Amino acid sequence: MLAKQRFYVLDAFRGLSAIFVFLYHMPRHSFLTNNSFIANSGYFVDLFFVLSGFVIYHNYHDKNFHIRNFIKRRFNRLLPLHIYTLLILVLLETLKLFAQPYLPFNDIAFSQNNLATFLPQLFLLNATPFFTGFQWNGQNWSISAEIISYMLFAFSSYFWLKNKKNIILISSLLVVFGYLFFNFNFDTFDLTIDFNYSFIRGFSGFFIGVLTYLSRPYFLKALKNVSTTVKHVLELLAIFLTVLFIINFNPNQYYFLHLSFCLLILLFSFEIGFISTFLKLSLFQKIGLWSYSIYLNHILIIRIYSLFLEKVFKIEGQWFLFFEVFTLVSLCIYSYYTYTYIEKIFFKRKVKSLL
Repeated sequence: MLAKQRFYVLDAFRGLSAIFVFLYHMPRHSFLTNNSFIANSGYFVDLFFVLSGFVIYHNYHDKNFHIRNFIKRRFNRLLPLHIYTLLILVLLETLKLFAQPYLPFNDIAFSQNNLATFLPQLFLLNATPFFTGFQWNGQNWSISAEIISYMLFAFSSYFWLKNKKNIILISSLLVVFGYLFFNFNFDTFDLTIDFNYSFIRGFSGFFIGVLTYLSRPYFLKALKNVSTTVKHVLELLAIFLTVLFIINFNPNQYYFLHLSFCLLILLFSFEIGFISTFLKLSLFQKIGLWSYSIYLNHILIIRIYSLFLEKVFKIEGQWFLFFEVFTLVSLCIYSYYTYTYIEKIFFKRKVKSLL
């Protein structure tokens, strides 16, 4: 079997998006974190969903698709690091219990991070009406939404494996359903208005990614007669539009954000310009490789940052920028280790037997 094309630039975007989400959740103390772009960069989670649909369909649309093997492979990819991170946070909360007489915590140990909020996260139900807030590693709601998207993709394969045209219909219906659900229930297209239904936000983005992949051959034909200079300009324009929509984001116009992500992914999947060449450098590829670890680890690292740098050592003024960069580097280093000793061990080892 021939190896699938790897989208190196899209890997880099995944890593950069994880870093933008990390900066979004950081306290706003310097120009690195306190600016209009980072203020809305939490929406890069939606880029994960669109990217996921794009890449998953690319990897599986022409294979002898086995639902059981697909689901096992996805679980091997996501669950080990998810469980490890939660256990580390339990350990941290236990240490907090013993340290709270001596350190200035905002709340009592296990008051908010308790069993009631832990279980929905452990079983990845927190993108559903079982959502209980952002305690523990609350941002793993997106992993819950991702797994539900995988399930929908797997079971819809019963229809699209027989007729590839069905995937267009299925994807379109799910995307339309997602937007109409929020519009009918909340009178808005803001897919973040109620996190009890984040799984709908997740599969809407996922299947937009599938549709984006399906449009790729037509886009490729249009690019064949385009000059190299124009290709460079198109990449710049895609970046500019994405940044513009993030800075000026209107939650009731979520479709513009999705469309900008579609254009970004579609164009950069061809790796045709100088920005693509830049993003294929080793640094960006490594960040892309560690992106899942960066995303799942970042809340833990921010809590440690907030405790020691803000409360214990009481960092002030110009030092914030230095320690924000230091924290970012620390997150990447820690993520390298969790990728190497958790993700690779539990996922890569299983790949051959599950293909």
